[in-house]
Amino acid sequence: MLNDKDERGLCPFMLLEPCEKKCVFYRSGVRFNEEKTKSYPFEECAINVIASNLEAMHQRTYMMQKEVGETKNVMAIKILSDMGRVSPEEAAGQALRILQPEETKKLE
Repeated sequence: MLNDKDERGLCPFMLLEPCEKKCVFYRSGVRFNEEKTKSYPFEECAINVIASNLEAMHQRTYMMQKEVGETKNVMAIKILSDMGRVSPEEAAGQALRILQPEETKKLE
């Protein structure tokens, strides 16, 4: 927490480069890279830590919304196929275009 520091008044927004241990906003710890399943140590300003955490949360939210949208579209295609409005072959092709857009571009 920020009130762990004994000395107040160091840095608040003078932004020392690089952030020093005596600064109120200095943080050190370990970050975890989800893509590479690798952790690495860091020492930097809490403002940078907050910004990178917000960016990571935004990216996760975006990807989750994208996956939910894709799932919804595939389910709609399946329902139309079951109702006989779309042929099973056409439904499978549309589902592949939604779920694997890079692969279908290679085939065209």
